[in-house]
Amino acid sequence: MNKNWKIILSLLKKRGLITKKDQVEFLNPTNPEKIKLKDLKISKIQVAKAISRIKQAIKNQELIYIYGDYDTDGVSATAILWEALNFLGAKVLPYIPVRNDPVRGLSPTGIGSLKDHPSLIITVDNGISAFKGCEFAKKLGIDVIITDHHLPQHRQGKVHLPPALTIIHTTELAGAGVAWFFSREILKSLNTKSYMLNTILDLAALGTIADMVPLIGPNRSLVKFGLQQLRQTQRFGLKALAKVAGLDLTNISEHQVSFIFAPRLNAMGRMEHALNSLRLVCTKDKERGEKLAKHLGEINQLRQDKTLTMFLDAKKKWLTTNQKKALIFVADKSYHEGVVGLVAGRLAEEFHHPSVVIALGKNYSKASIRSIKGFNAIKNIRSLERYLLEHGGHELAAGFTIDNKNIKLVQKKLENLAQTQLSGNQLQPVIEIDCEIKLSDITWDLMADLEKLRPFGFGNSEPVFCTSQVKLINFRPVGQDNKHLKLRLEKFSGIAFNQGYLADKLTPGQLVNIAYTLEKNEWHNKKELQLKIKEIITT
Repeated sequence: MNKNWKIILSLLKKRGLITKKDQVEFLNPTNPEKIKLKDLKISKIQVAKAISRIKQAIKNQELIYIYGDYDTDGVSATAILWEALNFLGAKVLPYIPVRNDPVRGLSPTGIGSLKDHPSLIITVDNGISAFKGCEFAKKLGIDVIITDHHLPQHRQGKVHLPPALTIIHTTELAGAGVAWFFSREILKSLNTKSYMLNTILDLAALGTIADMVPLIGPNRSLVKFGLQQLRQTQRFGLKALAKVAGLDLTNISEHQVSFIFAPRLNAMGRMEHALNSLRLVCTKDKERGEKLAKHLGEINQLRQDKTLTMFLDAKKKWLTTNQKKALIFVADKSYHEGVVGLVAGRLAEEFHHPSVVIALGKNYSKASIRSIKGFNAIKNIRSLERYLLEHGGHELAAGFTIDNKNIKLVQKKLENLAQTQLSGNQLQPVIEIDCEIKLSDITWDLMADLEKLRPFGFGNSEPVFCTSQVKLINFRPVGQDNKHLKLRLEKFSGIAFNQGYLADKLTPGQLVNIAYTLEKNEWHNKKELQLKIKEIITT
């Protein structure tokens, strides 16, 4: 066993991959076309029933609406299913609701706003809790097929599902993943060529990465093969978006999708209307794609400015209240409901507390919660559902709509739940180390082997290494306001973001312990391996 493989094996075991079979499957993800429905925990019976209804609609040229959601996952899922059905000759239109509907997802308001009367609605990335929406559609004689990945409601210990014609559901995938596999089954049932599946695989990768589902198993496959398709995509809008963002699309990484692509696509749904994001990913007009990409960039800048203003205000509110509480809870009339989730995320990251941020409205308000390990956001919100108008989400990220008269009560109950469930240690940030290595272990060959662990993301984070007794050669603060720290550590350079304050505490020549990830640093046609420092501890 060579030195590099010992390190890779240690990383695989850290991810719970103990057997050789599991390790081989992880390093060689299955092509998504070959993944079986049972491995996705999707009912073949429900899929067959849905396909039968879709075939009938195509044959009779009935109007079908794809009812999506306004984040990147929802936009991607909408585009996937719309393109697949359009390819098959269906009379199909996409629809994405606006944020001012108090109910997210399929709702009577959304259904009532459809321009034409459909006979079939297919939801993507929503619908599993759309009881009122399904009941309203039923009264209008509209069949509903739900495709979703969010957690269903439970009543008296049993799963409680809305009255849809059929429900295609799994929590194993993102909404775009469910839409892609459903499209695969539809296309396969009509004996169509597989090239259509490849053309929508880039969108499956976009939605899966953006929704932060664990990148293991089928999700890992979708992202690995989907990124390959994205790098050679013929979508004018995505090409233009990459150009505006200064990205090389032919080498785009999952990290760039997550932090550069997805925020731009999300910005429209947050600040205006997500239909322009949908138009961007679907357009076959180069000039239109370029105009939309430019517009998305401008709206994203507005989103960034609004997020920063709100974050600074929310941070000030928290710092001037009782910081002994285990949960951050802030609200304001000036907050924009489209970015409360981003602000909650920044608060949770900086203070390592579950954080609730509310955009106060006239009669009801929209809230987002971003959580930490040990406090299940959706489970705790559901325990208070009798005080809420609607809610949904995941373990670490969720949201709810609330009548203003219940805000103080819900705040107190959430604070008490957090106080009960989180200990003092859990409220302190911890850097999880994957493997201890020596600086001499770091080579280009090791970096090449680490690349085999990609795609990185939630559930398969980029490996964090630690090394002890490293000699600090020199250092200097860099960036605006000397916010960051540039270092020389024996034969490697390093960058410590947001740690410029350490310049006054370090001394050239001293020994330090470091936690870091590895990255390629390229400039002026030169490249080197660089340490991205997460923590420096003096010895």
